[in-house]
Amino acid sequence: MKDACDPILKNKDLFIDQQKDIDGNDHDLEAPAVPCGLMAKSFFNDTLELYDNKDKTQIEFDTTNIAWKTDIEKFKNIKKDLPEGKTWKQVQWTDMEDPRFIVWMRNAGLPNFRKLYGVVSKTITKGQYTLKVKNQYNVKPFEGKKYFLLSNANFLGGKNELLFWCYYVSGAISGVLSLFFIQ
Repeated sequence: MKDACDPILKNKDLFIDQQKDIDGNDHDLEAPAVPCGLMAKSFFNDTLELYDNKDKTQIEFDTTNIAWKTDIEKFKNIKKDLPEGKTWKQVQWTDMEDPRFIVWMRNAGLPNFRKLYGVVSKTITKGQYTLKVKNQYNVKPFEGKKYFLLSNANFLGGKNELLFWCYYVSGAISGVLSLFFIQ
């Protein structure tokens, strides 16, 4: 556990709001943190609700298919070797089978990144919308910023300008180098 989780090994190493079980009861601070590690501790736990101002209806975020199948297979709630009389909800501080947690636990390649919160299956038309945020994720200690982004995706995925520019620049360099080697 020390190699995989260091420096977040015990419940006392978590943020204060994470030192409770899923039902809101206080954890034993000397017990192992489940889940453990810095990535788990930094889990984005804001709650977002989107409303259509025209008819005042809530637009639901679907989370059923946001995590990769290989990642879903990695993250399971503890079902065995529990302390006597305890359930997994009394040992863990978050649900490790929650698709948003699983998406969060996939490493980002760059310091600025996007994580999929959910999918809106309803067509969103031009108009006024209200976003309600239950702000639980503190970004002040590291001067971070949070953004809410609605994006279209197609069968090739979402918009990724970085990938476009990488291909464009590497193609241009390859073209110039090929001219050099022809002579």
